[in-house]
Amino acid sequence: MPLAIDTEKEFDLGDLKDDIESSRATDRWDDAPAEIKELFHELEWNIIDGEHMDTVDFINTALESDVNARTLIAGPMAVGIAEVGRRFKMDEYFLPEVMMSAKCMQAALEILKPLIVAEKTEEIGTVVVGTVQGDLHDIGKKIVAMMLEAAGFTVVDLGVTVTPDQFMEAIEEHNPVIVGFSALLTTTMNMQWETLKRITAEGKREDLKVFVGGAPISQNWCDKIGADAYALDALVAVEKAKACVTNLANMKGGDPELHEAMIAMDVEREQAKLEADSV
Repeated sequence: MPLAIDTEKEFDLGDLKDDIESSRATDRWDDAPAEIKELFHELEWNIIDGEHMDTVDFINTALESDVNARTLIAGPMAVGIAEVGRRFKMDEYFLPEVMMSAKCMQAALEILKPLIVAEKTEEIGTVVVGTVQGDLHDIGKKIVAMMLEAAGFTVVDLGVTVTPDQFMEAIEEHNPVIVGFSALLTTTMNMQWETLKRITAEGKREDLKVFVGGAPISQNWCDKIGADAYALDALVAVEKAKACVTNLANMKGGDPELHEAMIAMDVEREQAKLEADSV
């Protein structure tokens, strides 16, 4: 039976640096045997340090130890790349370091994607995702896309530096329930707003939900441009995407009530975390 560890827990990026740098004996992976726990910490560090070949070795070792692909992506890989994102935001890392870590993630995802797609059990709806015009970074977007596929969505990944015209063409062709804009750079995040304006001008805004994400993106930015949901990471993106096509399916894109429901999910998650921490 493949090892499936509970990776639904939230990680506080404010505490993550001390956690990673102080010890490898932390209890993030409570359900894992000691040797797997150590392997996960090694995988985190290799992604942070940008050690491409070692990362591939750790992924293969984990798979041989019956750790499933979803656990690897949502667990140690997500933690490692989250720390890279934190260091980038704090100017401790710059683009060369980020790209080295991205290369590690890319190598791992090439191994894991077929396994993730094979877990897909149902068709929920179509999601169009892309990195906005002028931005060439897409590792985070690829992780989100794979997790959405595994959750049952059909994902159309438009790639990088996607123009508003290309987003519109994909919307016309695929009729998605959700469209997601990714951006890594502060210099390109405004293209999320430009693309959303184009969708609105073409009369498609009420037909779909708009998700935004990426290193410089925040809930405040989501509020400012009028997107429906901000996805902090892949797990949050999947949770909110499922909600949009189930209990929130009757709400139109751009509906303030839908936007508030998305924010409420974050509040509930944070409250659950506080309650768990107090036990």
